[in-house]
Amino acid sequence: MQAFYGGWAEQHRRIVETLRPLTSEQMQLRAAPAEWAIWQLASNMVGGRMYWLCYMLGEDDHGVGPEWIGWEDEPDHPRTADQLVEAFGKTWAVVESSLDRWGLRDLTVESTKNNFWGQPTTVSPAWVIQRLMAHEAHHGSEISLILRIHNLPTLINL
Repeated sequence: MQAFYGGWAEQHRRIVETLRPLTSEQMQLRAAPAEWAIWQLASNMVGGRMYWLCYMLGEDDHGVGPEWIGWEDEPDHPRTADQLVEAFGKTWAVVESSLDRWGLRDLTVESTKNNFWGQPTTVSPAWVIQRLMAHEAHHGSEISLILRIHNLPTLINL
């Protein structure tokens, strides 16, 4: 599995190192007034890991708990770079332990659970991995674009 997700691990590292030095003001930057701020995009990435792996697949949350799901929906409570770096680190431990434990046969085992909106949803670990990697590439690119628009450095998408 390491060969498969090694690039994801590197992208995770780049996101963390890009966020780490940002000030509270920089975390508020957005591509346009109606778009999410950097902190909201990063929060959604962290929450996505917890939602898909722990809530939908039932993976061990390593004591993290669901409190990071939905941070982006609290616009009056912006998160700091330090909070998000910590959240990325702890949720990456959940990602790694899941990937280290799963074998190829596990990837296609489907499970059905009601999603947050009460709709039955069937997913497999393979689908969740693909979803999370695509989700993080998408929001990581948005963060990188916002930083470049404001002439700030980024390690994302190098």
